[in-house]
Amino acid sequence: MTTQARFIALEGGEGVGKSTLMRGLVVWLASKGIEVKQTREPGGTPIADEIRKIFKSPPTGDEITPETEALLVSAARAQHVSKVIKPALSQGRWVLCDRFSDSTRVYQGLFGGVALNDLEWLIRFSTGGVEPDLTFLLDCDVAVSHSRIGGRGSAMNDDDSARYDQGGHQVLERLRQGYRKVAGFYPSRFFLLDASKSSEEVLIDACKELERRWKL
Repeated sequence: MTTQARFIALEGGEGVGKSTLMRGLVVWLASKGIEVKQTREPGGTPIADEIRKIFKSPPTGDEITPETEALLVSAARAQHVSKVIKPALSQGRWVLCDRFSDSTRVYQGLFGGVALNDLEWLIRFSTGGVEPDLTFLLDCDVAVSHSRIGGRGSAMNDDDSARYDQGGHQVLERLRQGYRKVAGFYPSRFFLLDASKSSEEVLIDACKELERRWKL
């Protein structure tokens, strides 16, 4: 099957099931004959992965500021877009990315307090104007996501925002509302998925939206 290359981002707070959905979408799209590049942020290239290490685990005694976070993730994103996302799309492949610029709007902007106008300039600069064709927002009550976080093994928790896991219900709720607000800024690009459902049901809902949107 030949179809136009698409860029899809998966967004949401902690414990909502982005990684599980990613795996399911890759398999489903492959069954349609669609070649997929699976990636994540911050990361995706050797340089971006090194930046990710600093972002995840800042040196002891040197607390990272939201402004520094924004610059770090933007530097990683610039490398990622240039070396991974643009080339894959130009080759006709679909790109599925675990987090993209909307995470910056939420974590460093609405949550961290960096002015959104400043972030928008930084996002445009780092992406060269590349934005997802579709963003799946996985959304659920924080009691559900918090219970899932509690069930993670420490070795399995490789989320780029793992430092936020320990913030409790209040932090998770602020992040959830931040994502819902950002989704309201871009209603045609976002599609809300009920992440309180089983992973199988979430995948079915996502695939139905892909079929509806692009006649797969």
